Amino acid sequence: MKRILSLATPLIISQLIAMALVLTDVWMMAQLSVSDLAGGGLGASVYTFVFLVAGSTVGCVANLIAIAYGQSVARPEHGLKQVRLAVKGAVMLSILLTIILTSAFVFAPDFLRMAKQPEEVIIVAMTYLDTLKWAMLPTLLLLILRGLTSNYGDAKSVMIMSLATVALNVPFSYLLAFNMGWGIAGLGLGTTLAASLVLLGYGYWVFRRPTYYRFAPWLNLDEYEWRLMLPLLSMGIPIAIAAALEMGLIYGGTLMAGFIGVTALALHQILLQCLSFTWNINFGFSQAAAILVGKEFGNNNLAGVKAVSKRSFALVTILSAVLAIVFIMWPEAIASLFQLDGEGEHELTDMLASLIWVVALSFIVDAWQLLAINLLRGMKIVVLPTVMTAIGYWVFGLPAAWLLMSRYELAGIWGGILVGLAATGLLLLAQLVFELKRTKLGTFSNAHTA
Repeated sequence: MKRILSLATPLIISQLIAMALVLTDVWMMAQLSVSDLAGGGLGASVYTFVFLVAGSTVGCVANLIAIAYGQSVARPEHGLKQVRLAVKGAVMLSILLTIILTSAFVFAPDFLRMAKQPEEVIIVAMTYLDTLKWAMLPTLLLLILRGLTSNYGDAKSVMIMSLATVALNVPFSYLLAFNMGWGIAGLGLGTTLAASLVLLGYGYWVFRRPTYYRFAPWLNLDEYEWRLMLPLLSMGIPIAIAAALEMGLIYGGTLMAGFIGVTALALHQILLQCLSFTWNINFGFSQAAAILVGKEFGNNNLAGVKAVSKRSFALVTILSAVLAIVFIMWPEAIASLFQLDGEGEHELTDMLASLIWVVALSFIVDAWQLLAINLLRGMKIVVLPTVMTAIGYWVFGLPAAWLLMSRYELAGIWGGILVGLAATGLLLLAQLVFELKRTKLGTFSNAHTA
């Protein structure tokens, strides 16, 4: 338990700091106008969907590093070389994905029109995306550094790095958006500038240290080969598909909210921030647990994998339940944070209070599915979990949201999201239990290498 908490705590704080970055952007969008909040939120949803595909693929470098770290216990030279090759492969993949995906943003307006989004909202969304998309490469490269330092016991540096990003982003974005009159485009540009400067600073700090310098991507240039991306792609593509499926559920709900109207879409963005808040906490635990599981997996220690799995599930269940109760009891605090209503008005606040309990129930099942899929990834099990997410999100979640929307509007959309997350969480939990029961100690690594 102590080992999980010591690693998870700085990662959770890092995620919450990153969440503060998003919240400040949403707050500044709200200060610009309701149209900027709706359009900026829609643009952010598009970017987040695309980035999660890239980030999930590149981010699995942390799992590969963890497994290599475990292998280095018995075979130091082999394990360290695998870490070095994983870093190089991730750098190559980051550059390739950035070129492909940032180019693909040119098709975003056509996609949003096909999804029947209001034209004025599309214009605002693209104005935001045109500056935000340049943050993709520095953010992907920061993911690589984060995976490396977390595995080698420097998770606190990840927290400091995240804090530095917010400390730069907030004044940059505010200055560009309000003082210099760039509006919502200034918010995207501020994020890009902050991510780029932090990458330079954090990269300098990391590779000044002997522990990490041996893994510097500019050393041993003869090792660069296209095949270095294959281990990342073999793990990352199923992970990226799973992430896309999840975002398809969440942001499919965003498109449905756009059918209802601008007010519903704006309120939906606030509810997404509530879910994102607990998601970031749970993701910190999941990262820590996946790293520890990966090390035990690389060291062929099934007992260690089981112990990490049980303790991490107990922690996230308790924490997410507490958070759900807090959100249900104090919805007015959330409404006041985003200043949803003007003085003497309560319409949006009352709407949020009537919906928050559905979102709060999603916290727990979302924690289960997030942790289960990360633990399975720590054991290099990625294909079947992707099938499970497809069933949970798209067979149960999206149809339920569409059917419930016609009667309950925004509450129905979130009811469908709850159904999808719950179905996925239960399926992944069942698979994790099955995998741990069927694997024999001593054949652990060989049983899950495919």
